[in-house]
Amino acid sequence: MTNQQWLTWIESRNKNLANPSGFLSITNMVWLSETPQTIAGISGSWSAKDTTVFVKDSATGDHSWSVEPRGEMTFDYDGIKVEVASRAGQMVVRPRDPNTEILKTFNGVITFDYNPEFAFEAKLIANDAPKEVVVGSVVEGMTHAYVSPGALEFVYAGERYRLTAFEKTGSKDLSVSFKDASSGKITYGTGRQVVASYQEDGTYLLDFNFASNFPCSYTDFATCPISPVENKLPIAIEAGEKKPLYRNTVEGVMSQVH
Repeated sequence: MTNQQWLTWIESRNKNLANPSGFLSITNMVWLSETPQTIAGISGSWSAKDTTVFVKDSATGDHSWSVEPRGEMTFDYDGIKVEVASRAGQMVVRPRDPNTEILKTFNGVITFDYNPEFAFEAKLIANDAPKEVVVGSVVEGMTHAYVSPGALEFVYAGERYRLTAFEKTGSKDLSVSFKDASSGKITYGTGRQVVASYQEDGTYLLDFNFASNFPCSYTDFATCPISPVENKLPIAIEAGEKKPLYRNTVEGVMSQVH
């Protein structure tokens, strides 16, 4: 990929993160059960059964919304955007406010300079058959399951490295979640993700200049996966996004620069 494509990607990342109803607008994350409960910032009594959320509101009556397993939806309620999502067999509610402090502090993604040395031709070392790979989550006790066709192998400085890759629905491209020697230092601790682009000759373009942070690098109110244990590279991938300056926590916006 070219430097101009990289700049366009950065522009797209900034637009996505600056979205007034995006991840940086989330103010809370509340797990629902069949026992009704109130949620700060929105009216009514909230509960859930299976993948349906119920609200009893003395002012507007009864409401319900249903999603597919592992799905989500966002709607207008009580003057704000509200997301309901199915995660690991539970339902979660995330209110969104376009005036959050983390949105005000966001001034664009921080990246390494574009470096073509971190763009690799990768070969898929296929499994005998696609297999399910279960990884952990930033939420304790939660897991995420993905389908892996195998591992992508690439060569850097004369050494071969392999990364477990995951299928992308409706695409020949593959997704890779990884950690490296920079993780927890100049890049985010739980890892980053990058798309490996399928090429006509059957190889993949694994360009780490396009490695992006998961939403959990910016906010506590996310359920992001943790990179597979085997996907920790012993080398520093000094390409793609660096650790964000600030993070939205239950205690407020905190600096991540020490």
